[in-house]
Amino acid sequence: MNVDVLIVGAGTSGLVAGIASAKNYRGTVCVLERNPEPGCKFLLSGSGQCNVTHGGSITDFLNHYGDTKKARFVQPALLAFDNIAVTEFFEQRGVPILEREDGKIFPKSLKSEDLLKVLVAELRKQGGILQTETVVENITKTDNGFLLATNRGEFCTKKLILATGGQSYPSTGSRGDGFRFAERLGHHLIEPKPVLTPVIVRNYPFAGLSGISFWSSKIEVYRNGKRLKSGRGDILLTHRGLSGPGILDLSRDIEPDDELRISIIKPEEFTPEVFTGKKTLKNALQRFDIAERFLVQILDSFHIAPDQPATETNRETRKKIELALTCYPFIVERLGGWNEAMATGGGVVLDEVNRKTMESRIVPDLYFCGELLDIDGNTGGYNIQFALSSGFLAGNSLQHHS
Repeated sequence: MNVDVLIVGAGTSGLVAGIASAKNYRGTVCVLERNPEPGCKFLLSGSGQCNVTHGGSITDFLNHYGDTKKARFVQPALLAFDNIAVTEFFEQRGVPILEREDGKIFPKSLKSEDLLKVLVAELRKQGGILQTETVVENITKTDNGFLLATNRGEFCTKKLILATGGQSYPSTGSRGDGFRFAERLGHHLIEPKPVLTPVIVRNYPFAGLSGISFWSSKIEVYRNGKRLKSGRGDILLTHRGLSGPGILDLSRDIEPDDELRISIIKPEEFTPEVFTGKKTLKNALQRFDIAERFLVQILDSFHIAPDQPATETNRETRKKIELALTCYPFIVERLGGWNEAMATGGGVVLDEVNRKTMESRIVPDLYFCGELLDIDGNTGGYNIQFALSSGFLAGNSLQHHS
């Protein structure tokens, strides 16, 4: 089958790349998908509710992709199809959008399938072809473009957009195929790794407190005694360790054997006044709005009676409690694997891709978008926004070179 533009992967970025290509490029546009249905991972996002983007200025997004080099890379794509444009795109096609107090943006229905239906319908409306259950086995560069060997025969195309995603949630078909194809075509990779993943803690003491949360806590990452990174965010105790947005966002910088120091409360909040009055120690500490079960376990671990009068707490005991609440140490055993990771770190080296077009600097007429690139954003809609934006930019860039 001969087509003018071929897109491999009908996930978030691939569908948008198909829509933009079909709208702007004269010729046949075909999107190939290995699964029976498109957008399998998209449907799972945000526990099926799909946190599609984030509120606020698009320039604020640049702080949510790890470092300044990556911020510079994502900027043209984000500006080409920003969070306001994304919201309008879906609302104009009949899906009302809701922005929560924390800035996360969802479909009002809280159903990711409502957004996916819009993307598929728009692809077809623009004349794009969607072919599912088509597994790409090999890609070869030819004099006229690219030759793709699939389980459904060969495809020839002038322009190729790789939108195969990363390796997180492998059950959805994200098996890292795109990384292999990119390498065979001459690109280099930063070793892919699971990110936005929970942390499993060595000798974890709070397995029985799974489900307890701490709000806007400071998290510091130490390696070999030196502070490497710090952040702030919500933390969730699990039965094996730590999760929640604050931990997930830092996971790209965490390695086994690192020490995480968690400030459940700010040090300046821990004043002598806590130990005045007629309250028991446990009740006095509840001024910090910390779950009672957690406080009791902390006190028990120091062999301190929770019901003793707060005023009878000696200086040594106060110091122990203060350190536990302002600087609790956890040693990282490992990070969650591909089945738990929300995104993929690493991928196609950014220096080898033109950030203004998403075209390969090594292979003409080859484009990349989405998670295949060495880009991973924080929780809160930043990854889906980049997938949408980079797919839009890749599809839109074809017209400039056709």
